This record gives sequence, C-alpha cells and structure tokens, in this order.
Amino acid sequence: MSFSLFFYDRHWEKIITRFSNIASNQINLIISEFNTNGEAKARETAVKLNIEFSLIDLIPEKIENTFLEKKVENNIKNRLGSNFFLIFEKDAIKIFRNLNDNKIMLTFPKKYLLSETPLILFLWIISVSLLLSLIAFLFLRIQIRAIQRLAKSAEDFGAGKKIKKFKPEGAMEIRQAGNTFMKMRRRINNYVSQRTNFLTGISHDLGTILTRIKLGLELINEEKKTKPIKKDIKTMEMLLREYLDFSEKVKIKNISNINIKQLIEEVIVSSYTLKERTKIVCASKIFFKTDKNSLYRIIFNLLENASKFGKNISIYVTKKFKTLTIEIEDDGPGIPDKFKEKIFNPFYKIDDSRNLNKGGSGLGLSITNELIKKLKGKITLKDSLKTKGTIFSINLIED
Repeated sequence: MSFSLFFYDRHWEKIITRFSNIASNQINLIISEFNTNGEAKARETAVKLNIEFSLIDLIPEKIENTFLEKKVENNIKNRLGSNFFLIFEKDAIKIFRNLNDNKIMLTFPKKYLLSETPLILFLWIISVSLLLSLIAFLFLRIQIRAIQRLAKSAEDFGAGKKIKKFKPEGAMEIRQAGNTFMKMRRRINNYVSQRTNFLTGISHDLGTILTRIKLGLELINEEKKTKPIKKDIKTMEMLLREYLDFSEKVKIKNISNINIKQLIEEVIVSSYTLKERTKIVCASKIFFKTDKNSLYRIIFNLLENASKFGKNISIYVTKKFKTLTIEIEDDGPGIPDKFKEKIFNPFYKIDDSRNLNKGGSGLGLSITNELIKKLKGKITLKDSLKTKGTIFSINLIED
C-alpha cells in the first residue's frame, strides 16, 4: 500500500511539474507579447494557445486551494515569481498578476494544469481489485459449500441417516476427499450388512435348533429335570433377540406429538413386575414430538434394567421450553464411578450385584444409548442421594 502511494505521489508530482512548466512558458510568452506589442497581440497569441487573455480592473480575493492545487501554484510561482496567484474553478484555472499599472488575467482550461489520468488509473485499479475480490469470494464460496456438503454427508452417515445425493465437487483435493468418503461409506455399509446377515443367519439356525429342543423337552415327563433346561433355553432366546436388535440399524420412522405420561403408563402396563414397583411423577399434559416406538424402547430398557437391581423405581418427567427431561431412579446398589463411563459400551459387564449379564446380554443400555442419539438426545447417570441407587437421566430436544 505504501509503495502504491509513493508511486502515485511521484507520478502525479512529475505530471504536475511538467504541466506547470509548460504553462509558465506560455504565460511568459503572452506577457512578453503584451509588453512588446500590446494587448491585441497578446490576446492573439493567447487564442492560438487556447488561453484567454484579458485586462481587469480588480483582482479578486485569494481562495484557499487544495493540496494538488497548491502544488500547481507553487510550481508556477517558482518559475514566474510570487506576484502570481491562482483560482481554480470547475473547468478552468484563472491566473492573476499585477503588471505595472495593469492587472491581467489568464484563463487556462483545467486539463492544461491538472491531469485526471492518475485518478482514473487509481479508480480503475480499485475497480479491478473489487472485481477480482468478488470473483475470489464466489470461488471460495463454491469451495466452502463443497466442504460443508461433505461435512453434512459425513455427519448424517455417522448418525445413521440416509444420504440423499452426494456428488464430490469443488477443488481437486475436496473431490478426492469426497471420493474417499464414498469409498469408506461403501466399505462400512458392506461390513454392517455382512454382520447383520451373519447374526440373522446364526439366529435363524439356532432358533430352529432351540425349537426342536423345546419340542423334545415337552415329550419328557420328568419336570424337575427339564425345568432348568427350559429356563436356559428361554435365556438363550432372549440373548438371540437382543443380538438381533443390536445388529439392526436404528431408524427413526414416524415423528408424532406424544403424551409422555400415557406412553410411560403403556410401558409399565406391559410388564407386571414394573406395574407393581414403579411410581410416576409427571404432569398429565406434557406433550413432546418424537418417534414413539424409539422412546418406548428407551424407557422400557431403562425400566427393565432398573428392575433387575432395585425393588422400587421412580420416574420424574419435566419439560422446559423444548427440552424434555426423564429421570429414572432405582434403589439398587448403585454403579461405582469407575464403571460409569463404560456402562453404555456393548457387552460391557460389571461384577458383583450390578452385573449387567444377570438376566441379560449387556446390550440393553448400548441399544438405549444409540436410540437416544438418533433422537438427538443425551443420557447421563448419577448416584441417587435419596435411595443410594442410580438415576438415569434422558434429555431430548424437540425439533
């Protein structure tokens, strides 16, 4: 910037000096003609130079000039003497001088002493700079849009949402990243599909075998010997069902306005054990827009988990603005702090009385956590100060 200013200052000064020198020579010529040959000859010479020459009775008062105008005036005074002064008008420059008993006025076209070329060049450079800046902005906007689409597609894929149409675009590096993302997505989808098909096949085959064993046991009359086996078979069926639930992709299907208290009552009624041991603290008119089936599974899994380790369960529901909070409290032995961060990991087991493998596969909380993420919510747990058990807290935000 300083270099540009220096360039224009030197360029402008050079032009002004050159114009001033030419004007000074013309003024000297006209004055010389006036002193030698009189007014008529001086006016004739001035006309040939496209300058107006006239004698006046009174010289007007001096007007304060701008920076460039002062430069022109000083250059002329340096060549012709200090008894000159200039008045700059819109299209003309008037030069006044006392000459013996006469007062002369010379009128120059403004372009003779002030050039607009540097100003035009300066404005042209600014215009070109603005145009190039606009082009660069539009180009960067296109690149940023491509990055944002890639990020949105990656986020949707990570959240398990269906990606509508994604086409790599933008700069070569961005397209390369987009192509790599698509390859990664295909590999992950293939892996998940293979795992799901594998678990489905195992479940089907084992289910067939278990059905045959159950039929065989029904033909045996000794109930004392068959009862433990039937219990084990029931546990195996439950484990297979949970493995299949875990392997399936969680999908949010229908969003509807749900009465939360009614939904919780439906969950409790579905199990005789929960009905006898669960207390609900919830206003009757709390409505929330979400996927009903997913929220039903979340509450059911947490209540089932609480019922395994506690005798009494309490559910507290509040809603502030668009945030729904559901707290499920039990009076069980609680969860040690060192296990709280790992409790939602698939197949993670806790020893002693809070063993998640007790009556389950250890996948219930993992499935619950995935469902809550799909609903754009969060689940946390903390110790209950009242019952010394555990409180699972769900926070969901309404779209």
